[in-house]
Amino acid sequence: MVDYLILSYRHLFPIILLEGFLRYFLIASALYFVFWVALARYLRHRLIAGKWPDSKHVRREFFYSFSTVFIIALVGFLVFATGPAWFKVYSRIGQYGWPYFFLSLLGILLAHDAYFYWTHRWMHHPRVFGLFHRLHHLSLNPSPWAAYAFSPWEAAVHAAFLPLYLLLVPTHPLVIFLFLYHMVFRNVLHHLSIELFPQGFLSHALWGWNATTTHHFLHHTRPRTNFGFYFTFWDRWMKTLDPKYPSFYDKVTRKPLFNTRKSK
Repeated sequence: MVDYLILSYRHLFPIILLEGFLRYFLIASALYFVFWVALARYLRHRLIAGKWPDSKHVRREFFYSFSTVFIIALVGFLVFATGPAWFKVYSRIGQYGWPYFFLSLLGILLAHDAYFYWTHRWMHHPRVFGLFHRLHHLSLNPSPWAAYAFSPWEAAVHAAFLPLYLLLVPTHPLVIFLFLYHMVFRNVLHHLSIELFPQGFLSHALWGWNATTTHHFLHHTRPRTNFGFYFTFWDRWMKTLDPKYPSFYDKVTRKPLFNTRKSK
């Protein structure tokens, strides 16, 4: 029986690694080819830095993304291998009901946003910045591949959220699936370096609480501000929102999204 479990786990890790790689690669590639290749000539005026990133930085971001995928897959494997003995993952939606299912989806996003904000601020402490977070900030003008361009130590901090959350909160596998894909999509979008949201987005009573590509881009250039991930709640409450963010966003989005004159 023990030999059977070991064999099963041995085959489980490559599957989890492949799924993690495809999740990241397909989302990052899709956004890259749509906005950086197919529509690049129409969207150049929305480049936040006014220019495309250096190819050498894009290659570095791409390389480090794979070590992050490996670390996240390793943590995911440990969660699957340990199973219900430690983690509160339930299989039948009827066990808690549909209202709980949808509330748990919102709850995991809010919990991850808080976790990201505070661990992100901690990684900016001078004593740990060099080891944990410096590599990510080499991308002053990031590409979509910067979404996972972390040192192994930082990747481990990010990967730790899900098992810590599952120790405490009953969660359905579909919620985990939706959370992971949404997280990767938003992460890649934040590093797109092209602002896709419209002018006036920040002043909207509901949507204005969402972080934008410009919000995270400013963090790369002004690293003492804008630590949030999905939302700007924590930045507003902790007074770490860049005071230039609204005016800078308005400047970036002044022109319509698509420039039909095909900027070069």
